[in-house]
Amino acid sequence: MILTQIVAISDNFAIGKDNKLLWHFPEDLKYFKMKTMHRIMIMGRKTFDSFGGKPLPKRVHIVISRKDHESQDDMVYYVKSLTEAYQVAEKLIADHNLSEDVYVIGGAEIYKQSMPDCSKLLITKIPGHFDADTFYPADYSRFFTLENEIKSELTPEIIWQTWIKS
Repeated sequence: MILTQIVAISDNFAIGKDNKLLWHFPEDLKYFKMKTMHRIMIMGRKTFDSFGGKPLPKRVHIVISRKDHESQDDMVYYVKSLTEAYQVAEKLIADHNLSEDVYVIGGAEIYKQSMPDCSKLLITKIPGHFDADTFYPADYSRFFTLENEIKSELTPEIIWQTWIKS
């Protein structure tokens, strides 16, 4: 399993407020979709709820929650811990011949806990300081090295960065 975090962050490391994104850039949503399509995604329950409680199409969702949940959808698996999420992902990869690329998509606590286990970070840099209640770990650059970055052609201030484990 190759674990990668994918996230959009502002200059002040903001990623959300009131369980919502702070910005709307269609090209970044398209980038997220391109990277995660036909892949396994690991997320916290609040992140899953932010989709309206419905899974995103053509992606497997492993949702970490302290409470017991049952899923009626074969693309949604509820687990109690990050360790259990990794185990379920490994089993799904083996049993269904899925891609080894697994994406951690939030929220803040899941990003923080999974960072030591990730080999790559895909970070969309959004310029500006935002009023937020959810932030990405500011110390990621201590553990990862910038491999490359691409500026958006539609919105040049948006930059997609790839960071690899140092």
